[in-house]
Amino acid sequence: MNSDDSSAMDFANRSTDSEARLHSRREFLKHLGGSIVIFMVLRDSELFAQEGARPQGGQRSLPTDFNAFLKIGEDGRVTCFTGKIEMGQGVVTSLPQMIAEELDMPVDSVDIVMGDTDLCPWDMGTFGSLTTRVFGPPFRAAAAEAKTVLLLLAAETLKVPASQLSAKDGVIADQQNPEHRVTYAQLTKGQKIERHLDVKPSLKDPASFKVMGKPILRRDAREKVTGRAQYSGDIRLPGMLYAKIVRPPAHGAKLQNVDLAPAKQIAGVQVVQDGDLVAVLHERPDVAEDALLKIKASFDVPEATVDDQTIFDHLLRVAPAASVSAHGGDLEEGRRLASRKFDMTYLDCYVAHAAMETHTALAKIEGDKATVWASTQNPFGAQGEIARAIGFPPKNVRVITPFVGGGFGGKTMNLQAVEAARLAKATGRPVQVMWSREEEFFYDAFQPAAIVKINSGVDDTGKMTFWDYEVFYAGERGAQHFYAIPHHRTTARGRGWTAGPGTHPFLTGAWRAPGNNTNTFARESHIDQIGRAHV
Repeated sequence: MNSDDSSAMDFANRSTDSEARLHSRREFLKHLGGSIVIFMVLRDSELFAQEGARPQGGQRSLPTDFNAFLKIGEDGRVTCFTGKIEMGQGVVTSLPQMIAEELDMPVDSVDIVMGDTDLCPWDMGTFGSLTTRVFGPPFRAAAAEAKTVLLLLAAETLKVPASQLSAKDGVIADQQNPEHRVTYAQLTKGQKIERHLDVKPSLKDPASFKVMGKPILRRDAREKVTGRAQYSGDIRLPGMLYAKIVRPPAHGAKLQNVDLAPAKQIAGVQVVQDGDLVAVLHERPDVAEDALLKIKASFDVPEATVDDQTIFDHLLRVAPAASVSAHGGDLEEGRRLASRKFDMTYLDCYVAHAAMETHTALAKIEGDKATVWASTQNPFGAQGEIARAIGFPPKNVRVITPFVGGGFGGKTMNLQAVEAARLAKATGRPVQVMWSREEEFFYDAFQPAAIVKINSGVDDTGKMTFWDYEVFYAGERGAQHFYAIPHHRTTARGRGWTAGPGTHPFLTGAWRAPGNNTNTFARESHIDQIGRAHV
């Protein structure tokens, strides 16, 4: 194995967050080798309620077989697997802490694999700062169940009641005879054991925590501080090509004609034209960039119907029907009681995510198997997109997610991974697509522009009597007020990026706590205006 192969293999072994289930329980167990495997099951409805979302694209439900699982190896080390990814919030550290706490093991003995669609259970994606507070509890429950199973196995091995045993640092000992002990490694060596407990063990009380809640060095700290941390753009494979893609000059523009001859004359350059995808590729990125400049392309550019001066009027004209998300009292009564009324409109603009790392992916296709290292927040969503684009079954597409250099909702779209996979299939060689900063701002799924109209009133004493709140395109998240207002209504028109065609002039998507930013800005600005009027 040369150094380039080793780099890719390292990423496969320590990868972090993707869409395909493991294809069968038997195949899944083959992946794990000798171990005790603990299965946690959450019904779709339960996890949907917790995460407040539906699977990406609405094309699949959550698996009913596993929500979280872990492996206890023959050497006594624990490996935990999650479809979640690490993009800066430290879950690469906090999740192993949770496992270590419930298993009564040193956290240094717990490894984690994240975002690898061949090794990790299906996950709908990493978003909403939900990994620790929503995924954490079932993750802990898996570890608690694992420890209970280990205690039962130890009781059988040591021939003492399980209630007489205690676990510490990967060792189970007889409390009446501490020298009578067995390690996790001794219990799991050479075995594959499935055990489902009818009565689930309780999670530890926070007062007894020894690992969770304690400050430890982040696992990615040294790599990131020293520059050794690898992202999708840092991976190198033998024979890989760097791709530069012909982009339209405007959203909605269609390619009419393209002259590829000048680019083909550059030594070593490969040119691909696959429908709407036109790209030049070379073993050196600067040569690919030079070749791109040689291509002459003409586009049919649609006439712009909106601009920065007319966009908000347009959005109001095409707004969908209203949906009342909260109400109370009688608005007309509130208006009658008001001695002073405030009628204001607040505007929020389109905003890019501007993550430090642009959208990047490296794709390799060998036979009927595709492997893609992608900068993504939802590896399983990327897996499905790639599979559809290249005509592979999802189980033949493996997405591996290395460190992600910021996402903020912007890396739930996976166009760069699809582009890399299509080009790898067309050329027969590994291909890396790394968007430039300009491409990032062109193809990003922006926070949708939004409008909030608020009509409110106060009486002679300064108490609010009514509140009529209407939000367009930001959705109801964060829209409901939390003040003592007897007569109120909150109405939403449009749910952000789910607006229909013809609404926004380009792609929109989740942007850091979607809707909350717009709604909090408008609500609190309005409260400030009322307060200022009474100073």
